[in-house]
Amino acid sequence: MSSRPPSTRRWRQVRSNPKIAMGAAILLFFGLVIAANPLLWATVWKGQERLYDPVIGYDHMIVHPSAPSATHWLGTDSLGRDVTSMFTLAARSSVAVAVAAALASGAVSLVLGSLAAYHRRWVDAVVTHMSDAMVLLPALLAVWIVGVGRPDETFGAVQVGAVFGLVYGLGPATAAVRAAGLVVMAKPFVEAARLVGAGGYWTMSRHLLPHLMPHAAVQAMIGVTGAIVAEAFLNFRSAVGGGIGFGYLVYEGLTWQEMLAGLRDIPWWVLGTGTLGITLLAAAFYLVGIGLREVFDSRAVQQRRVVSRAVG
Repeated sequence: MSSRPPSTRRWRQVRSNPKIAMGAAILLFFGLVIAANPLLWATVWKGQERLYDPVIGYDHMIVHPSAPSATHWLGTDSLGRDVTSMFTLAARSSVAVAVAAALASGAVSLVLGSLAAYHRRWVDAVVTHMSDAMVLLPALLAVWIVGVGRPDETFGAVQVGAVFGLVYGLGPATAAVRAAGLVVMAKPFVEAARLVGAGGYWTMSRHLLPHLMPHAAVQAMIGVTGAIVAEAFLNFRSAVGGGIGFGYLVYEGLTWQEMLAGLRDIPWWVLGTGTLGITLLAAAFYLVGIGLREVFDSRAVQQRRVVSRAVG
């Protein structure tokens, strides 16, 4: 039997999980992309705002759209803007959406799921019915309803992520965390705490919440995947936000692919950059979420133990 405490063994499993490692590596890549933006403006692009500005930049020396080159590493779009500059700006926006969605959905599901599991009766009934109702409301539609017609400065990336995370957190995430909380409340150590006179605060803070935090984190990571895709779609349609995001890059590539067919090279670099950004970022959070589920889901842990014993 291992002499390591359970928390140490669990942390080791998190670090050794290949899905979590792959997702974390992709997220590190996006972190470097975001950090590269100010560094490039301070070095390579310094004093060349007219050439590399992601909104109004234009290179008069070449015909646009242009393929990747030494001057424009990811090429330029139909309006002459540098795609590398646009990609670093879009990455910052999409990561902001992801972080806001994760925090909102994780916090909401943890609070409501734990309250429903502990108090039961009318509290559980209210939370359950609300969660069932929110499952029927598409989070993408909710974001569009709340954000349509609002200017970018009042409903940007953080607001998009927060609204999506709130709706997802009230729906599927709360239902999953509540189910896990009911399992915890049926454990012998909870009953023992009640027998020795432990109050509600002690039981929730020492027993319930520590067990539910990983489940809320898993739901948050999985919900973020939907938030990234929703933000990209809304950005593609210029329905909400309206800034430069991965969806906007996809829109640029598809639009000019049709207009330039047979006249110039199809700007695959613009379309590819946008789709690759959406795919990689969504895949990163999905992999982390699935990896965390494998580590913390009791059924998955038992299955791994059975397999390891059979192999051993």
